[in-house]
Amino acid sequence: MTAALIDSHPLVAGVSALHADLDAMPTDAWSGLETSEVRRLTAELTRVEARVAAQKMAAVRALESSGAARKAGATSTGNLLARDFGGDEAAGHRLVKTAQKLESTTHTQDALARGEVTFEQSSVIAKGLDKLPADVTVQQRDLAERTLLKDAERLTIKDLRRRTDRLMDVYAAKPDVDAHENELLVHRERLARQNAYFRMWDEKNGMFRGEFELPEAEAVMLKTAVDALAAPSRAHLSDPDATLGPVPEDSETDPAKKMGRAFTDLCSHLPIDQLPSNGGVGAQVVVTLEHDTLVGGIAPATLSDGTRLSASQARKLACRVGIIPMVLDGKPLPLDYGQSKRYFEKYQRIGLANRDGGCSFPTCDRPPEWTEAHHLTPYSVGGKTNLQDGTLLCTRHHHHVHDTHWESRTAPDGHIEWRPPGTTSWQRNPRNRA
Repeated sequence: MTAALIDSHPLVAGVSALHADLDAMPTDAWSGLETSEVRRLTAELTRVEARVAAQKMAAVRALESSGAARKAGATSTGNLLARDFGGDEAAGHRLVKTAQKLESTTHTQDALARGEVTFEQSSVIAKGLDKLPADVTVQQRDLAERTLLKDAERLTIKDLRRRTDRLMDVYAAKPDVDAHENELLVHRERLARQNAYFRMWDEKNGMFRGEFELPEAEAVMLKTAVDALAAPSRAHLSDPDATLGPVPEDSETDPAKKMGRAFTDLCSHLPIDQLPSNGGVGAQVVVTLEHDTLVGGIAPATLSDGTRLSASQARKLACRVGIIPMVLDGKPLPLDYGQSKRYFEKYQRIGLANRDGGCSFPTCDRPPEWTEAHHLTPYSVGGKTNLQDGTLLCTRHHHHVHDTHWESRTAPDGHIEWRPPGTTSWQRNPRNRA
């Protein structure tokens, strides 16, 4: 093929025209459009993206069938794609597999080329059709594909994926449909559990970073718990902490940060006493601190893995159920090796919950199940583990009262009242108004 013929080829000319058109679209011009127009054009760009994906699929199939990877010394077409742009070989392999599955569809790849479905939708449909038994007829397969394309117009990706698990209901009796779906779900759940993973690493700046993949059921449990803790009505998540200053504005508008605070709360309430032990030692965290730190000093403390903590954080941990405080008196020998059972027991907690109704801090709506028992008079200076000397505080306000030294008292009617240091006005939680 001569250079002139290549230049006039519709694919060569088309790709060149796409680049030219994109060059004429400055990315900083979007702020000058009406929001409705931006929204419309965003949808149109998604359709363009789908149409480009269809061309890309066809190109990948052409590369795969031509043996181009072998000729170029690449290990596979996916490897060749990664070499040419992006460097993501795993993504290249996924693209090749999806392109091959789409090739066997009758209508889906045409719908993708017209921009009527997204690449993700087409991929789900192609994988769904691939699950059909080998003995389905051409007519049954065609009906199943048309059904899924129609479903794609109204279903989310997650629901569309679930819909593919019930493809047999277009031609089979209901008992067979349920059995088939159950078999698919059992296989998927078993595979998900095998492939689940969790990694976390120390960022060396007071934070850890991590990533994980969980089976669907457990992930829903986790997300439900974090969603509940991050609900808009939870005032404790946005209540300013005087020790840090006002909460940054983006912390209030960024859903990820709000979910992060909720996840932090969840981690602090894991049932440590119910976790398995190893060699007789349970999943307990030991916080080692000097006696002076416990009674109000500023010397840092140390966790069992060597992590250093501020004095206020150590004092807070020292009064939490499931945390064992090892108190030193200037020597590497324990002055007091507390036991977690030394703290408020089950029925004492029930009594505190009945009286306080939840976190007793004036501005908090945290329920009892997400609170910690707090000694009004520090245990280290004679505080008693009883209802008169205890109250419930959520994780955030437990930090807050330790860090900022709020004063507390028991009012004549038995409810707990608080006041900031240096003030004279006592406050109580609205649920416990006199």
